[in-house]
Order: sequence, then structure tokens, then C-alpha cells
Amino acid sequence: MNTSGNWRNSTFIGLMAWLAGSGVFLVRAQLPPQGLPAVPAPLSEASAAPEIRFAAPIHDFGRVVSGAVLRHDFYFTNTGLGVLEISNVHASCGCTTAGEFTRRVEPGQTGVIPIQLNTAGFQGQVLKHITVSCNDPRQPTVALQLRAQIWNPIELTPRYAVLHANPERLGEAKAIVHIVNREEPPLRLEPPQSSSPHLMAELVERQPGREFDLVITATGQAPAGNVQGVISMETSSTNLPRLSVTALLLMQPVVTVAPPFIQLAPGPLPTPQTLAVAIVNNGTNALQLSEVSVNHTNVTVEVRETNPGRYFDVKLHFPAGFQLEAGQVVALTARTSHPNHRELRVPIVQSRGPVAPPPAIPPTAAQVRQAGTPAVAGPRPPAPALPSPPPQRVPRTNRPPAEPPPLPGA
Repeated sequence: MNTSGNWRNSTFIGLMAWLAGSGVFLVRAQLPPQGLPAVPAPLSEASAAPEIRFAAPIHDFGRVVSGAVLRHDFYFTNTGLGVLEISNVHASCGCTTAGEFTRRVEPGQTGVIPIQLNTAGFQGQVLKHITVSCNDPRQPTVALQLRAQIWNPIELTPRYAVLHANPERLGEAKAIVHIVNREEPPLRLEPPQSSSPHLMAELVERQPGREFDLVITATGQAPAGNVQGVISMETSSTNLPRLSVTALLLMQPVVTVAPPFIQLAPGPLPTPQTLAVAIVNNGTNALQLSEVSVNHTNVTVEVRETNPGRYFDVKLHFPAGFQLEAGQVVALTARTSHPNHRELRVPIVQSRGPVAPPPAIPPTAAQVRQAGTPAVAGPRPPAPALPSPPPQRVPRTNRPPAEPPPLPGA
């Protein structure tokens, strides 16, 4: 007879009865059926997003010769779970441009952004920044950087030549560009050539094979306006076989007036106002001024010759309340001793303030009769007060008051 089995069954039944009586319930865990995989939890929006990662966001070209065109490819990988989209690639200046880049990258795939840097005109350390815009929610913009140490085998100081001249002092216009050879072999320069008939250049060797001066001057032919030209030379350098310098000839008038016109605040002026006009003589002969005035009786003029025959300081004093009438022409004029500038004229203008609307004019009695409408819509007179009714008299009686109703429960 299996007494141990009966004892276990009776013990188990007693334990279950005790648990049921004490209010303790056992819940059987629901396990997935055998042979079926567990259903994974749905991915959140952030975990399903793309993620951009560059192999190297900074690239250093090292030492390069000025004028070289540099190219580099920035490679990136989409390490996220969503599709990566590149919307824009923006460079910090016009010398840095982006080529045709990968715009759509699947998860786990790689893209490329080609960048080109033109080093013409640069010298020394150069840093260029590129901004990449994408749909990565954690990193919507990525900053890339290009570095280079621009080396000039032949240095020019300054890199551009500017000459200031006027028709009377054309022969005095001159600019000097200093040339230094940074290479070990001696430098040989051919005679300079000018692309403009109004500019010419001469080469002076200060230190044989090492330092030169390029002297640029204006020819005797006066141009009608400003002139730009290029001075070029053939060199013995294999890194820079041709040397070019841009030259600009700025032609100025012999007599200049600044400012060319006078602008006043809207009138009438609340306070007195004094304005200055400078007259400068850039010619070869001394200049004389006469009959300096303003064609307005309320404006006074003061002339001070700070540099005799060269610089004149003209002060114009406007009183408080000054205002120009509509269509009135006022100017500062002066007679000079220069044969090509007999008279100087500086117009005086004044801003027009906001125009106030005209006041309303009430209609006349005839207009009122013709239109049949009241002349002026004024406030309506108050209605006359109605007399209040006399108070009503309540007749008095000797009847005793009525008894109150009995209380409930009384």
C-alpha cells in the first residue's frame, strides 16, 4: 500500500484548502506556446531614426603652394535605423564649394561629400568651415573643417597695387610691390608687361635672386575714369612660372567737395543747426574761393582756410524754425580760381515731415437745407423727467391681525 503517496496527496489538498481559506490565490503564468518566437516590443520613434557619423570631420592638407586647387572627400555612415537624408551642404565662403554629394543613405550604408578649396590669394594658415544639414534628430547640423598652410614660393606685399591720381598730378601716381623669393634657388624675373596703356611697370632688383621691387606708375595719357590692369612677369620658379599683380588707377577730380549735397532734418528745425562742407584742392596750383554764399536770407556762411590754397572748411548755420518751402531751390555756391572748376555748387534739401490732415469744416446753413441733414451731429438733449406718481395711502382698519397658522406637530 502506497502510504507515502497518500500522505503527499493529503498534504497537498490540505495546503490548498488553507490557502483558499486565507484568501491567497495562485495565478498561473501565461507562457507562449512551444515552438513560437516571442513578439518583440515595438521600436520607439527615436530608436528608428537615422544617425550620421563622419569618419573624420576635419581634414588638414598641410603645406600647399598658393593658387593650388585642393579636393577632399568627406565619408559618412548612417549608423541609425531610419533612412538618412542630406538636405544641404553650405560652405563658409565662395572659395570653398561642394560637389555632387550623396543625398539619401539607407541604414548601414555610406555616403560621400566632395569639397573643393581654391587657395588663390591666400597666405599662411587657412581654416574653412562646411555645414551639413540632415534629418538626424540628434544632430541636424554637422560642422566639417578644412585646414591648410598656404605657402607662397614668391611673396608679394601688397598683393594689389592702388594708385591715386588726378589729371594735373598724373605723373606723381606710383605704387610699389615688394617681391621676396622663398625658394632656395635664385629667382630670375623677366621684364614686366602691362595689360593697360595707362599703366606701366619697372622691376628693380634689391638683392640678386632674392628681393625685388615692382614700381607701377601711370603713363602720361590721362584716362576718362578709373583704370584696372594686370602687370605680369615670367619667372624661373617651377612652382610659380608666371607672376601677376593687379593694379588699379583711381582718378579723382582736381577739386573735390564733401558732402556733395546737404540733407536737413524735417522742418521747422526745433533748434539751430550747423553743418560743415570741406573743399579740397588736389591740383598743382593754389586755389582761391570767392562769393561763398547760400541763396537764403536766414542761412549764414562761415569760411575758414585751414591749409592755404588747399583745404577750406565751410560752416553753414541754420536758425531754429528753418523750413524750406515746397519747390524752393536752395544751394551753397562758391566761385573758384581754377579754370576747369569756375563754380562749385552744393544743393541743400530738407526732408518733408508727415502731412497733417486738414481740419474738418462744418457745413453751412444752405448746405444743411439742401441736404436735409443736421449741420453738426452733436449730443442729443436729455429727455424731460416724468413726474413721479404720488405715494399710495394704505387704509387703516381696526381689525385685529390674522392668527398665524399652527406649527406642525402642535
